[in-house]
Amino acid sequence: MKRNLFNTAAILILLLSSFSLFSCSKNKTEIVLDNSDPNALSPEYNWALIIEPYAAFRKEPSWSSTVVDHCRLGDVLKIEGNKILESSIDSKAKEIWYRFEQGWLSETNVSVYQNKLKAEKVAKSMTE
Repeated sequence: MKRNLFNTAAILILLLSSFSLFSCSKNKTEIVLDNSDPNALSPEYNWALIIEPYAAFRKEPSWSSTVVDHCRLGDVLKIEGNKILESSIDSKAKEIWYRFEQGWLSETNVSVYQNKLKAEKVAKSMTE
């Protein structure tokens, strides 16, 4: 009985020591955090990915408003605000307009993400 217990303990020690040898890797991958945009992971902001080949920024949140600038498929932009309005097509429906530094875009032009990194990852897969 003692010999059986001794063999079990020896096997257990051998297994534990071999796990510790193989679990330590000399090839450690360094994770680099990009601090170029401190708002990229901020919960205060949402990010928009442009999903149309070209989209026109409007001066006001309306399809009939003046075009003030343009953007392209795959652009990632910080959302500065939004407005929910009655749809110009169906008075019973609502549409969301997002405000950006350049102007306003309709929800039909964008996909919204909680952080810039997610939006950029999807943008990269769209443009490859």
